[in-house]
Amino acid sequence: MKKSLSMILSAAMAFSMFSSVALGAGIAKSSTDFNDLNNLDAASKIKFDAMISAGIFDGVGEGNFGLKDKMNRAQFAKVAALIFGLPVDASLKSSSFTDVSADDPANGYALPYIESLKNANLTDGYGANSYNPAGEVTKEQLAAFLIRGLSKEAEAKATQGVNDTTVSAWARGYASLATQLKLMENGADGTFGGNSAATREQLVTSSYEAKQQFIPGSIVVKPTVPSNTVQLSTGEMPSYPLTNNVQAQPKGLLQEKTAGGWRFGAAIKLTNTSGSTVRIPDYELRVKASDGTVYTLKASSDNVRSIEPQSTVELSYMSEIDKIADFNLTNLLWIDVDDQVYPKQETLLADAPIESFVWRGSEATIQDPALLGNWGVTFTIPGENSPLKYSATNMTKQFTGQAPTYIVQVKVVNPASYAATVPNFTLSGQAEGRSFVGNRVEQSSVILNPGEQKYINFAITTEPDTQLNAFYVLSGHNFLKQGATAPIQYFTGRIGFKLPAASETQTALPSYVIGKPITVDSLSKAVNPQMEVALQNIEWFENDGRDYKTAVAKIKYTNRSGSVIPVPKLGADIVSSNGVTYNGIQSTSSVNDVLPGMGAVQMYAFTVPGSENANQFTLRLLEQQGQQAQASSQAAQAQPTQQAQPSYKTPIAQVNVTMNSLTSVGNEFSFYPYQVRMDSFNITNYAAKNAVTNSYGYTYKLEMGLDIKTTDAVIADPANPKLLFQLEGPDGKRLGSKTYALSGDNRLMSGNQSIMFDSASDTLESPISIKVYEVVTTPYGDARRLLTTLKD
Repeated sequence: MKKSLSMILSAAMAFSMFSSVALGAGIAKSSTDFNDLNNLDAASKIKFDAMISAGIFDGVGEGNFGLKDKMNRAQFAKVAALIFGLPVDASLKSSSFTDVSADDPANGYALPYIESLKNANLTDGYGANSYNPAGEVTKEQLAAFLIRGLSKEAEAKATQGVNDTTVSAWARGYASLATQLKLMENGADGTFGGNSAATREQLVTSSYEAKQQFIPGSIVVKPTVPSNTVQLSTGEMPSYPLTNNVQAQPKGLLQEKTAGGWRFGAAIKLTNTSGSTVRIPDYELRVKASDGTVYTLKASSDNVRSIEPQSTVELSYMSEIDKIADFNLTNLLWIDVDDQVYPKQETLLADAPIESFVWRGSEATIQDPALLGNWGVTFTIPGENSPLKYSATNMTKQFTGQAPTYIVQVKVVNPASYAATVPNFTLSGQAEGRSFVGNRVEQSSVILNPGEQKYINFAITTEPDTQLNAFYVLSGHNFLKQGATAPIQYFTGRIGFKLPAASETQTALPSYVIGKPITVDSLSKAVNPQMEVALQNIEWFENDGRDYKTAVAKIKYTNRSGSVIPVPKLGADIVSSNGVTYNGIQSTSSVNDVLPGMGAVQMYAFTVPGSENANQFTLRLLEQQGQQAQASSQAAQAQPTQQAQPSYKTPIAQVNVTMNSLTSVGNEFSFYPYQVRMDSFNITNYAAKNAVTNSYGYTYKLEMGLDIKTTDAVIADPANPKLLFQLEGPDGKRLGSKTYALSGDNRLMSGNQSIMFDSASDTLESPISIKVYEVVTTPYGDARRLLTTLKD
């Protein structure tokens, strides 16, 4: 089997593992071409020869296959596509994952293969709309890829999962079935090793077995939609000539019920096709009802009076009637009225059929599947001459007072060669017989440069217990009555999309390794690209005498740039396996900037009911959307009537985490970012007689030799964490306590230290013990974690 030069060059550019291809030879390779494959047994040699000769695998260097090397997720996307014969659209330039870009010099080549895997339902990403192309492929991820490729997803879910702590809960069915099908096997220690990175040797042998068992045509692949194709088609309304130079096009039409009858609204675009400015033609705009009645609409008092050359303007019209009977609007009429003669003469300029385009306000429903897409469908805004394309990417539920608010994140893409501004539109939440119009969170204009992608967010507040079933895309229009100071806002629409299914919001995340970088949504502006984010610890803390407990997460921000960068202002929450969300509160910190090459620690406290017995959660980092409405005291006094603008938070990163246990070895204990070694300690007591009462008071002294150091190059806040030394009598009664900071001028330092508990008791207590706690200050008081107990 021979390879063409173009295939070899493409493969060489794709991965480093193909770098050893002999460009001039054009001869298919085998295991004999690699020195580290010379000792393969006969069975393994067959597998390696098959995968190498098929062009699926190659070496990492001249004569070196890289048997024990790792492969990242981008590289494996191409391997999986080749194994299962998936269709690949090489023309794709944009991805459904925010961290996959054709411009990425390291992994951009894999974009079409990654999209191919998604269309075949072999992957749903890594979390927070990301794929993590540079991440390693773990054994449990590999098992999931292969089982899905063999169309055995349902079988894996029905399989009794392995009882193996090295495998994440979500992957246990995959691991079990993968071993049953002999795709993979356990390690020498008897465990599957699900969280460990798969070696190239394991990738070759498991891929070979999967390819042998694969039935061509068994994978149902969703058709790939080119990035320049709009999936929701509205069918724009035609234009109608009013004069030789002016064309009219209906943009939006409203017929909605009011308390006293009906309201009609019309947004009309007029285009000047000439090379000079023209005035708005004289006409009356009327609507015709299904019963034959014709109603005249009034023009908004702020409608423009002229149109610039080769330009388009939007005009607004409205009317209200007290008719109770139900009917439909069927036609939009432009009428030229000559009232200079008697009787006045009317000339029909244009007649537009509109029955299928009229929006029925809160009673409107969309049932046409061409107009109501699934979650994530691509759409444009009807009636807008804009290149921008949109798709919903994330939805979270928060509370505004007692009412739930849905925050819908929409990705905007500008495929044009010129800059474009997001037009005035919003989303409404549709429930059975109810509609809840939302607001765009971003108050200022959003402009996208050519090829740019951004997020916009919409907040839809509903009533308690409301069950939404869809979101409708609405264009906003204003009508200003004669003499009024504020306009009436009305909305029209024609398209929408359904809520995400559970599988689209509950991404199966691999277990997170403490200290590793967390992938942050590349479209988020909340974290500088040169700032690395990592979770250093998350642990349970005690709350004395309370019915709740506290989880404390320590996030490290590392500055990889050569300049000072402010600490990101992020929110955080943890989500239990049954979907309960616990909001985190960031501890107040005096550390505001991160120095080049160093890190800063930020702490988040999560208050959790004492009944919560889960130990695994999804940790989400949140970006604040909108403006926090709290102004300064001076501004509040200057503008006492100004209302606070709500702020909302959307996830930009998420990882699965397990609550850690105390790291302690002998007389050493660690609590990030500190490590404390207590070389020695001694507890003594002193009696002092009161000259007036002749009674005795007892003071206790703790002497200890300490070695305190930071385990990382970070700037820690003096206020958190601290060490608490609590003196207790033989019955557990607290006799006294002292708290010390670990950074700052008054910190507890290495060396011989003495702590005095003055007049702690009026009787001699024995035996005495001193408990040492890590203490973190939270808005609900101090939370503490026992590090060690010292006994005399």
